[in-house]
Amino acid sequence: MNLRPPLPAPRTPRGRGPHRRPGAPVVDMAVLHARLDESLDVLRDTYAPAPGDGGGWYHELTRPEPGSTATALGLLAFVEAGRPFEYFDDGLAFLAARQTTSGDALRDGGWATRTSLGMPVVEATGWIARFLARARCDLRDDAPDLERAYRWLVLNQNPDGGWGSLHGCRSRVWPTCLALRALSQLNPYDPAVDRGVEWLTADRTAHRPGWGPTQASRPTVTHTAFVLVTLAEARPDLRTERLLDAYDWLLEHLDTDDGTWIETYDVSPQGTGSKPVWRLALWHYGPPIALNALLRDPRGPHGPAVARAFRALVRGEVADPHRNGYPGSGRTSLWTLWWRLETLIALARLPLAGNADVLHWLPDATVVQRAHAREIPLGELLPRSRLVDPVALARRHWAAFLLALVCAGSAFGVAAGLWGWKDFWLSVILPIVLTAVDESMRRRRTQRGPPPAAP
Repeated sequence: MNLRPPLPAPRTPRGRGPHRRPGAPVVDMAVLHARLDESLDVLRDTYAPAPGDGGGWYHELTRPEPGSTATALGLLAFVEAGRPFEYFDDGLAFLAARQTTSGDALRDGGWATRTSLGMPVVEATGWIARFLARARCDLRDDAPDLERAYRWLVLNQNPDGGWGSLHGCRSRVWPTCLALRALSQLNPYDPAVDRGVEWLTADRTAHRPGWGPTQASRPTVTHTAFVLVTLAEARPDLRTERLLDAYDWLLEHLDTDDGTWIETYDVSPQGTGSKPVWRLALWHYGPPIALNALLRDPRGPHGPAVARAFRALVRGEVADPHRNGYPGSGRTSLWTLWWRLETLIALARLPLAGNADVLHWLPDATVVQRAHAREIPLGELLPRSRLVDPVALARRHWAAFLLALVCAGSAFGVAAGLWGWKDFWLSVILPIVLTAVDESMRRRRTQRGPPPAAP
């Protein structure tokens, strides 16, 4: 007996109905892997040793002194890409030396940033704990103590279910996502994960389906995308109307995020209402995070939007400071490099088809028919053939057109008695030779194909 629940009724998201023709969404995997290699090369070239305790990276890649969060991100990049890194053990040693040891349970096991006055914060501990879990470092004697890091994250959760920079600070969306992404790798069944997911998803309405820096803030593309990525990891089976509305909102506002910006806020370790002690700045790079979120849509990725975002993401060189640095400066940031790299890895791992999709295996191509469109005939989903462009055709076969014109003109001259057949053949021999050479060279170029990694 088949005990599987019936498939849910197809839900056509806004802008996705069969009346929309997707055109030609293309993701060139050769370009994708070339950009991944470039990103990892940049990390290899900017690794900096730290005298006495390993080495790593700082978030501003041109600076030589490593930082804990940036070092975890750099090592995580190689882990996620499945590539070896010759200084991996040194990076672990650096993180182990920076882990806080304290008799205070709310401080022991976490990591501080350079601006947090030595106090561990979620903005660092969440990233580092996630890296250690993804790298399977829990059984290594030379690695940081992952159990203490896990305990720190759980103990510093606020009573409302969210996280601030540390216990007692106002719960914010970004730190909550960082903590949940780490805990979902360490122990997805911990009640702290349920409370965090509840805090994120509470008070979502059709009029406010997205997320901003706080629960009551105006939605932004960056925060909405990061929440959707987090929920897909923490609760991969979650599929509610409000969640699907959030994906639709993100798709509609995808082009409104112009790139890089910094979220700043004051941190008060003594609790909300006390005098701020320091200010934290979070580096956001919206477009790649949004693309990463769209890949996790339960209904399947929206092909045209993904292809458009991919083309924008891989445009230019990875190490170009104007595309990867601080706004208005020439300094390269690890954050912009990381967000793009994480998204490219997610795109490379994207499954070909979902559980309810239909695969059409053709001799030279594979067509994936999404579950929400499984009842639509395949012919209606494929792009319709367009009329032949005479200008493009003339540019491609200019030599043949020129030969035809010469032959027609020469034949008209013979018919009019202006010259004889001997002159006709002499006038077309050279064009025939040129046409044959041009067609031969064009066919050779077509057989070789374009360079695999051309942007």
